[in-house]
Order: sequence, then C-alpha cells, then structure tokens
Amino acid sequence: MSEVLRALADALAFGDTLLIVRSGAAIAEVVGGPLRRGEEWLTLGDEGAGASHVHLRIADAQAIRYRQPEGRNAALDVLGADGAVVVSIAFRRTNPVRAATFDAERLAAIGARFGRLGEVPA
Repeated sequence: MSEVLRALADALAFGDTLLIVRSGAAIAEVVGGPLRRGEEWLTLGDEGAGASHVHLRIADAQAIRYRQPEGRNAALDVLGADGAVVVSIAFRRTNPVRAATFDAERLAAIGARFGRLGEVPA
C-alpha cells in the first residue's frame, strides 16, 4: 500500500492534474491538489470552502498503473481489487497531439518517475 500512496502523493505534487472518476452514466473531472490521509479515506484535492476534491477509500486502492495512451494525456490509474479503474490522475499538457499545450519536458519527467509502474500491487 505504501507504494500506491507514495505514487499518488508524487503525482499530485507534479501539479496541473485532473482527478477523473467514471461511472456508467457520468464522468467527473476535478482539479488535483494535495493528498491527505485519514484513517479510512484519502482526500485528493483541496478541501477549502468551495473547493472540489475526491474521497478514496484506502482499502479500495489495490494497485496503481501508469499509462500514456495515444492521443491522450499520461495518467496514473488507481485499481480496485477486481482490476477496474477506481480513479485516474491525468497529467495535463502531456498529450503530444495537442501541440499548442504539449510540454515534452513535463512528459519526460513524469515518464521517468512513473513509467516503471506498469502495474504495482498494494
């Protein structure tokens, strides 16, 4: 579990991230922020008045996977016990298709930090 938490904290520290939560009928994208660990839950993002954040049950964060899909931003996926994605942290400005905003140095730094995380169990 410590590897998953360390990777999440490091990912959010890169800044300019989006937390993405999907359900069958909706997708929520929340601006990333700091990570705070409670007894049972992690809080991803700012908790101040009017700020948005995501609560993630620690027990449901079973593994983490880095990916760089073609035509999309690089991301870290938090996986549940069944291997399904629970929440993703997308690194903005890492999509080479969007030349106007693409930051090659940022993508290289993120890849160097997380590229080895093809899938790391808790």
